[in-house]
Amino acid sequence: MKKYLWTLFALIILAGTSCQEKIDIEKEKEAIKAVIEKETNAYFARDIDQQFEAFLQDETTVGVAVGKDGLADGWEEFSAFYKGMYENSPEPTNLQVKNKNYIIKVYKDCAWAVYDEYSVDENDSISSGPRCIRFMEKVDGEWKIVLLSVLSREDTDEGGGEEEPETEETE
Repeated sequence: MKKYLWTLFALIILAGTSCQEKIDIEKEKEAIKAVIEKETNAYFARDIDQQFEAFLQDETTVGVAVGKDGLADGWEEFSAFYKGMYENSPEPTNLQVKNKNYIIKVYKDCAWAVYDEYSVDENDSISSGPRCIRFMEKVDGEWKIVLLSVLSREDTDEGGGEEEPETEETE
């Protein structure tokens, strides 16, 4: 009788764990990076429609900038901030932007990413930019940004260097 109970118990455990949805972490990380890259490129191209596609557009969306830009709480405030910025500065920049040193943690329906942004100007001069943080949710199978945080290095001794640091991309 004990043998049957242990067998039944093992089958229940096996069935429970095999029914759980498997997450392909590397595939999700690449999808997250693609959304972040698309949003970053759209920002510098001043393509507001492409940029806004990357966001979950509801009251949970938050934008935080440590520096002069402050806080935008909820989609209405967040989108109004960017619309105003683009009205005042509608021209795309000539910078090429590269996001590097990603650290991404993926869960079933949410993820967070931290990375460094670097810009390359028309003279191929590399400047370190902000440290960026994104919290994302998976909505209808697509990753959307819920929290955009930019930690400016303009007011510190860490930013504005001419050379890109020698670091490996971390995931």
